[in-house]
Parts: sequence; C-alpha cells; structure tokens
Amino acid sequence: MKKIHWDEGLSIGESALDEEHRQLIALLNSLIDLIDESPDLERVHRILDELESQAARHSRHEETFSVHAGAAFKEEQRREHHEFRSAIIGARSQLNPKDLENSLIDLTESLVSLLINHIIDQDLDLAPLLAEREVKEHSLAEFLVRRFQKISLVRGLEMLVFISLLPMLVFAGMIMYEAWQVAVRANDVAHLASFSERVGNLAHELQKERGLSAGYLTSDDKAYRAALTLQRKYSDDSLAQLSRSVTTQRLENRLSTIGDMAAVAMVRMKRLEGVRERVDRNGLAPQVSFNLFTELISELTGLSNQIANVSRHEGASELFQANAILIHLGEMAGQERAVNAAAFGRGKLTPAEYRLLVTLTSEQQSLKRQFRTFVNEETWLTWQQWFNSDVITDYQRFSDYALEQGSDRAALSIDSYTWFKAATQRINLIRDFQRELIKQLLKEMSRQRSRSTALFMATVFGGGAMVLFIGYMALQLARSIRLPIVSLTEGMRGLTEGDKTVRIPFSSRQDELGDMVSAYETFRRKLIRSDVLSMGQELKPLATSRYALALRRTTEKGEEYKRLASIDALTGVSNRREFMALAKKEVSRLQRHEDQLSVLILDVDYFKRINDTYGHSEGDRVLKIVAQSIAAALREADVLGRIGGEEFAVLLPSTDETAAQVTAERIRSAIEGLRIQIGEQEIQITISIGVTEYQVTESLIDPAMLRADKALYQAKHGGRNRICFERPA
Repeated sequence: MKKIHWDEGLSIGESALDEEHRQLIALLNSLIDLIDESPDLERVHRILDELESQAARHSRHEETFSVHAGAAFKEEQRREHHEFRSAIIGARSQLNPKDLENSLIDLTESLVSLLINHIIDQDLDLAPLLAEREVKEHSLAEFLVRRFQKISLVRGLEMLVFISLLPMLVFAGMIMYEAWQVAVRANDVAHLASFSERVGNLAHELQKERGLSAGYLTSDDKAYRAALTLQRKYSDDSLAQLSRSVTTQRLENRLSTIGDMAAVAMVRMKRLEGVRERVDRNGLAPQVSFNLFTELISELTGLSNQIANVSRHEGASELFQANAILIHLGEMAGQERAVNAAAFGRGKLTPAEYRLLVTLTSEQQSLKRQFRTFVNEETWLTWQQWFNSDVITDYQRFSDYALEQGSDRAALSIDSYTWFKAATQRINLIRDFQRELIKQLLKEMSRQRSRSTALFMATVFGGGAMVLFIGYMALQLARSIRLPIVSLTEGMRGLTEGDKTVRIPFSSRQDELGDMVSAYETFRRKLIRSDVLSMGQELKPLATSRYALALRRTTEKGEEYKRLASIDALTGVSNRREFMALAKKEVSRLQRHEDQLSVLILDVDYFKRINDTYGHSEGDRVLKIVAQSIAAALREADVLGRIGGEEFAVLLPSTDETAAQVTAERIRSAIEGLRIQIGEQEIQITISIGVTEYQVTESLIDPAMLRADKALYQAKHGGRNRICFERPA
C-alpha cells in the first residue's frame, strides 16, 4: 500500500492545524509501514492509541480556531471528527490476529479515506476565514475591501453604477434646489410687492381724504364737499382691495408677520366710519380730524416699513426700502397738504401749525436724501425728471408762501382749494413714481421666475437624460463583467459534476476575464484528453477487438448499448450528444424541404437552492419529474433533450414562433402547477424558457441555440417563471 504524501494544497493557512494534519498522516503512514513489515499487534494498538489521542486534540483545536475565525463549528464537522475517532476505537475489535495484514489494510484504507475527505470537504472551508482574520485593518481601504467582500458580485456592480451616478445626482439636485429657492423667493417678493402696492394705494387715498376733510372743516368752499364725497368712494375701494388681499392672500413662514399686522390694521380701519360721521356733522376740530386720520395712515406706513424689513431678496430689498420711503414721503406731503388746507381756509397759520410745517418740510427733504441712497442712478435721474415739472413749481411756490407768511404771522390770501389741488398733484406724482417702482420690481421677479423655471426644467430633462445614458452604459459595462463570471461559475460547477460540455463564448476578450475563460477552456480540454486517453489505456487493443467482435455478433445488444448511450441516465430523455445529432438531422431535412422549426431552451429556476436545501438525491428526483412533465406537454414529433445540469432543450418541427410560444406557455403552466412532496414539505417549482425560430439561411442549429439561450437569459433576468422570444437579427 502506498504511503500518503502531504500536499500543500491541503494547507488551510494555519500552521498549528496544518502540523496536526501532518502528524495524523504520519501516524497513518506508520500503519502502512507495518503492512510491508511483519505486523505486530502491540505496535498497531500503540499507534492507534496515539492516533486517537491526536485526533481528539485536533478536534478541540479546530473548534477553537473556527470560533476565533468568526465561523460556527458545523455539526457536520463534529460528526466527521466523531466518526474518525469511532473508526479508531472500532478498529481494535476488528483486528484479526490470524490475518493481521488484511485487516490492517482494511482499517488503514478506511482511516485514510475519512481523514483526507474531512480535510478536503470541511477543513479547507476554514482557509479563507482564517486568512481574513490575519488581515489588519490599518487603513480605510483595507476596511472597505473586507466589507465589500461580503457583497455579492451583482449587488456590487449595481452599487458601483449607483456610486458613479451619485455625484451627478447630488449636483443636479443642488441646481434644482437653488432654482426652486430662487423661484420661491421671487414669488414671495411678487406677493409682497402686490401687497405693498395695495397698502400704498390705501394710504394715498386716506391722505387725500384727510386733506379734503381738513379743507371741508375750515373752508366754506363747496368744492371740498363734492370732492370729499368722491374721495371717500376711492378710499373705500382701496380699503376693500386691501381687505380682500388680507383675507385671500396667505402669507406664510417669515411673511406671516406681515399678514398679522395687516389683519390688525384692518380692524383699526373700522374707526374710519366714525371719523367720517363726526366730520360730516362738523363735530370735530380740524386738528382732531387731522390726528385721527394720521393715526390710521400711520398703521399703513408702519406696515410698509415692516414689508421693507422682511424682504431679504437680493435686488428687491432696496426697492422695498425705497417704496417704504415714498409711502412715508407721501404721508408727510399729505400732512403738509392737510395743515395748509386748513390754514388757507382759515386765512392764517397758527404758531403750532407753522412749527409743524417746518418739521414736515425738513422731514421731506431728509426722506428724499434717504430715497437717493436706495435707488440706482437711472432711477434717480428719472425721479428728477418727474419732479422738475410745472406741477412741482406751483406746489413749491405755495409751500414757500405759507412758510414765509407763517413766520411773520401774516394773513394768507391763497384759496384753500387751489392749494389742495397743487399739493395733490405733487402727491399723485409721488404715488405714480411709487407704482412705477413696484412695476419694475414685479417685472424683475417675473424674469427671475422664468429663468429659474427654465433652469429647473433644463436640469430635470437634460440631467435626467444624461443620468439615464450614463446609467445605461454603466449597466451594460457591469453586464459585460457579470456574464463571463456567471458562465465561468456554471462551467466550473459542471466540471465538478462531470459535465465537460459547457463552452464559454468569451475567450476573445482581451482582459483578465478573457484570461480566466481561456484558463477554464484549457483545463476542460485537458480533462477531456485525460479521460479519453485513460479509456484507451484501460481497453487494451486485443480487448477492444474482442469487444467490437462480440458487439457485431449481438446486434440486439449493440442497439441496446447505442440506445443507452443516447439517453440521459437520470431523466430518460435524450442526452446532449443525441439531441445535437437529431438537431443536425432536422436542419438537414429543412435544407431539402421548406418547413419551419422552433427551438426552446428551458432552465429550472433556483434549482441550486433545492439541491442545497434538500440534497442532491431530492434534486435528481425533481429533475425526473420536470422531464416527465415537459415530455407530457409535447407532441410525438417533438424532440426533448437534457443539455446541462438543470437545463433542457426542445426541437419543435413544423412550428412557427406563435405556435412555439403557445407550446412554451403550456410547458411553463404545467411546471408551475406541480406540487412535489419532499419529506413533510410540499414545494412548488417554476421554469424559465427561451424561444426562437430557426432560419433556413442558417446551415447549423447553433445560431438558433444561441438565440434561445439569450432569450432564456432575458427570462431569468426579467424575474424567472416566464417566456422570452428572441427574433433573428
């Protein structure tokens, strides 16, 4: 019996465990040495004692290392350790002193098989875990590599695509958010501007009503009465407009303060009716009427100041400040108009009125200087052009006259209503200029809204198209990586099961994946060559001749052997070689006769999960049931073959693509309706099917098989338990 030689391929990367494996092999080699010598029963028992002790120590050490490596010590490992030690114990009773050599050979062969199978099937699984334990996480890169190793290839490729798109998505999101913020701010400013315009309108109308009320109370001119009646209508209209704005125009967040102040102002405006009634009855002194109207107007000027303070929009805040100044300037001019109207109606200024006029004149000059600081050069030049008119000249002449006469306490000879009209024209100019500012502001906000909306839409559609394009390209790149790896996995799994027919169509790639495919193909061909040559060596020439002669003489047996060689031993359907031979015949027939042929490739969904969960024997039973169900759904002329592990193929003669898809659906429904009992559980399985139609212009079946396989991949990728059809290019 040959000795066991240690192969470094058995190493699991842990020196202590490897050394224990070497010691166990050395002890088994000691038993083998005894076979070639004269076996001594006492020496055999001594070696078995040492072997049992070493096996027990090794079992404890292996369990400890498994825990340290972060892996649970599997029950199967424990069972195999126990079987090995039990075999040693049982060997003592099986040793036959009369035939010690033969019993020692049986014992040693059993122990060698148990040990080597355990190392290969169980202990080698510890190697990657122990290797990971040795990696020190010094850097972020090593930390990430270890974490990413726990992610599947497909999920990793999906994450790679997402990570590559993430910066672009974030950047597009920032642009969209900024555009949205600009639009929101512009919308807020537009609301404020509209609201501010209504506040200014009401203040302007109340100023006129205050001046007319003062003239009415101090002058006998009937023009005041008619003008006051008309003016009250204008004031009521402006008040109604502002009231509707307060009720319907919701000002939220930081604009809510404006809404609250406006609501309070509307409540206080209800006092206006009482003031009017007392004016109509001449039940108010001119100064009291002036003060009551001024209080109401002050509510509005305060509201305009608050609007200017709240606005923080770039380019709009200064215009709101300028607007508030103009409203305040109009109020000062209105107070001046009311004071002088009363004085001209009375015929002179009182000392208090004179002091008030001086104050009002000074404040107006100050407000004009402030206004200059909040507007640009173009707006200021427009202001000067507006206020260098005859209207302003008449007003200034009357105002200067009142101040000169008031300083000397002299009588005033100008008609009160003449003054009122001149002052009103000036105030109207101020109000018109204020409206022009609001109009400019609304125009600018509309432009900003349009620009931000255009930017938002361009980002959504342009960025979206770019993201879709890059995402599509990245997914195709990921798919080009995934397909060879999946094919390699299937091919290597086939080799482990003895299936050397799997070919991988990616060897032309000029990269690492192409090298892997080439290495697989080289290994596959070496296995085929080795199998063929070993068969030739075993069947020596004379034996081969005898076998051929006997086969020729027994035709019936020869046909039986031929039949057995053409069917799949597990499922009873045609094997891959027979299926391809029949396909070749069918193609040859189609070349001679015009007819149709469709091809199906079918794959059991999640079959590996069945094998892993219930074992290979139950998996084989499932394949038999699937093959029987497929065959039952086919016609007698159709050809069914098993071409891979859980993969089947069907030839449908005289069948176009529509009929082929009907047949495929019949098969899919039949498989989906199966309920297979495994132990106490009942499982349901499904199948994915790729369908194509053979073209007469194709000299081989291979292009149609490739199309059907591509359609099968689409069905798998699309969610399984479905049918996909691939038309010829």
